[in-house]
Amino acid sequence: MNNIFNFLSATDVRFGIGAVKQVGQACRDLSVKKVLVVSDPFMVSSGNVTKVTDVLDDEGIEYSVYSDFEASPSIEQVANASDLMKENGFEGIIGFGGGSSLDTGKAIAVLNSNDMPVEQYFGIDKVPNPVCPLIMIPTTAGTGSEVSNACILRNAETGVKGGICSRFLMADIAICDPEMTVSCPPALTAAVGMDAYTHCIEGYVSNNANILTRTFHREAIKLISSNLRKAVANGNDIEARYNMMLGSTYAGWAMAVASLGACHAMAYALEGKYHAPHGAANAALLPAVMRYNALGNLSLFKEIAVLMGENVSGLNDRDAAYKAVTAVQQMVDDIDIKGVSELGMTEDDIEDFAKKTMKNQTRLLNFNPRRLTEETCAAIYRDALGK
Repeated sequence: MNNIFNFLSATDVRFGIGAVKQVGQACRDLSVKKVLVVSDPFMVSSGNVTKVTDVLDDEGIEYSVYSDFEASPSIEQVANASDLMKENGFEGIIGFGGGSSLDTGKAIAVLNSNDMPVEQYFGIDKVPNPVCPLIMIPTTAGTGSEVSNACILRNAETGVKGGICSRFLMADIAICDPEMTVSCPPALTAAVGMDAYTHCIEGYVSNNANILTRTFHREAIKLISSNLRKAVANGNDIEARYNMMLGSTYAGWAMAVASLGACHAMAYALEGKYHAPHGAANAALLPAVMRYNALGNLSLFKEIAVLMGENVSGLNDRDAAYKAVTAVQQMVDDIDIKGVSELGMTEDDIEDFAKKTMKNQTRLLNFNPRRLTEETCAAIYRDALGK
């Protein structure tokens, strides 16, 4: 009980129905008068971005909108936007959208105040200079990027993803408005919801977890277990949307400290080759990863089973722990997430994917509750394929 632990968090989180209307006040609170709004092409073409820009217009905040990036933003797209920001003298960044929009905004901020190519900052605490003010507004309940210290980018040539983790990437203000997620379609709701759930489970059993992170992840597991199916089945269920965003925020908050593990490391290879949605790739791999990891900490996996509502009465720790795996697989099935083979993966990919996964040692695998080798990683991929 005397262990020293830390908890890194966004400075200011504004949560609730209608919170997006506070974006102008947020700019003023940060003394930002000219801001770059980073929002994906769908948010712009659908008119959803006006939920932010109309407020900025009313508040007299000068802005431009940048949307020239893909679902998995590339290093090159971030570099182009950084030039735009420097040339126009923007004082801060608003990320509005899913994880891609928020991560793109963070990466632009890194390049705006640091001179090396962005890939030089991949890893943990490699960003030397503080970034401009960041306001993050998620429109999905999943990535947790609005309250995390990370952003993920893709190398367009190799398809390989890399992550930047830095305390400078914590948002100054995160605005979490569950109403922004109501229009999110069922398949996307399912995928991003499982991304948040993977954050919960990997963070809960992480070797880097502490009392505070497990408190947040414990609540997130309960919220997502009880509400993800409802949010997928009926997107207009505002209570389910509220609880999913709260669970996602809790999970992202704690993830920034606890970090993640093998599932995310393995998902990057699948995403890179087959352009599978991040949350769907995580969900397709999660049960197999949990089956492998459970022996690394049976008591924690037993706790996950209980938090998910499983009856473990009379079971030994091993059997109780594996009830968590069964419960997660049932959730994946219920919300119709595709398996790894449906996402494109074949047996021929296993050796290459295992090699790529092992390159995520420092940022991810070191925190996994059970040690991985290239061989055991390949075995998990085979399990996910049903081989």
